[in-house]
Amino acid sequence: AGTNYYLRVTLNNTVIPGNSQIFNNHIALDPRLDNAVTITKIASLQNVTRGQLIPYTITVNNSLAVTLTNLSIIDTFPPGFKYVAGSGRLDGQPVEPVSTPRTLTWGNLELASNTKRVIQLMLIVGSGVKEGKYINRAQVVSNTTGGDASPQASATVRVIPDPTLD
Repeated sequence: AGTNYYLRVTLNNTVIPGNSQIFNNHIALDPRLDNAVTITKIASLQNVTRGQLIPYTITVNNSLAVTLTNLSIIDTFPPGFKYVAGSGRLDGQPVEPVSTPRTLTWGNLELASNTKRVIQLMLIVGSGVKEGKYINRAQVVSNTTGGDASPQASATVRVIPDPTLD
């Protein structure tokens, strides 16, 4: 029959690794930030027409007892909507986001405990947008972990016919 061989590893303090604090620690190395930050997104208008400006407000709050750093707020808007350059505000101060065709990013943000940050922006409804509901979404992500730091917030507008032109 076969012979079973076992390897027994010990550390320099003669403690078997299975019982050692090196192997049995319960410290989170990559903390999860899901829902550490609350977020809301509001569209000031609910019914809009093509060519109309829509003001949006994003509000984020830190619910943890520590300051969170290196965060980004990413706003994703529907096709056919465009960001109005120069309309971005962070806590009332002009701050332009990094813009791609369908996203806006306010990066490298800090969020102190029990404080809120408010972003305001304007989008314009493009002339080729069809009638119907359109959802704009925003979320806070951690640049450190690459994970979400908040749930997703959304605001819906309905594109309706223009009473004068349609």
